[in-house]
Amino acid sequence: MSQPDVGTHRRGFLGSVAAGAGALLVGRWSNANAESVLAEPPVGDEWIAKIKGKYRQVFDCPTVNEGFGAAFPLNFIASTKEALKVTDADIGAVCVFRHFAMPLMVNDSIWAKYKVAEMMNVKDPKTNAFATRNIFRDNVPLYPGETYEKIMASKRAIFVACNLALTVISGMTAEKAGVTAEQAKKEWTDGLLPGVSLAASGVYAVNRAQAAGCTYCYGG
Repeated sequence: MSQPDVGTHRRGFLGSVAAGAGALLVGRWSNANAESVLAEPPVGDEWIAKIKGKYRQVFDCPTVNEGFGAAFPLNFIASTKEALKVTDADIGAVCVFRHFAMPLMVNDSIWAKYKVAEMMNVKDPKTNAFATRNIFRDNVPLYPGETYEKIMASKRAIFVACNLALTVISGMTAEKAGVTAEQAKKEWTDGLLPGVSLAASGVYAVNRAQAAGCTYCYGG
């Protein structure tokens, strides 16, 4: 499956962050609008208390990486159980989807309306065309039949999305969808998959998970 031009998209992403910050500073938006964009949705640290077990690891996923981000915590759980003869209750896994991996945490309607796949250069293997749905949520590599929702519902892993990436990427896709950046952000937030936690930023979430006892693993 084709991958985005990481260098180009990274520059575009960082440029969008800088542009957004600059707009706020020079008053392009009113204070009320700025407060609305920055305060909605409320983000929190409630997910940190859900990290359980003696053996804890956080997976830092900033790219699509063929959808492997969701497979890594399952690999960690299975191999730790096999090697140490422990149970699920002894293991805690957190997967942070930040930067251009963040869109993996939203539903099919967002992918369709905002043409997420075109921005990220993701092709649907069934059609060889740009995906019009989130093709990763029910196609976890190495784990046939697994879905993101099943993984989160079973509490085998905590999935965290980056609010900074959500804000920037939704804004980047708003114009083509014919909506304002504010409306796009609201719809992207409402479109998060059930069970996904939203952190202030992905790098913040990685830090907080490590502070809660997780070792670090780069998820690509």
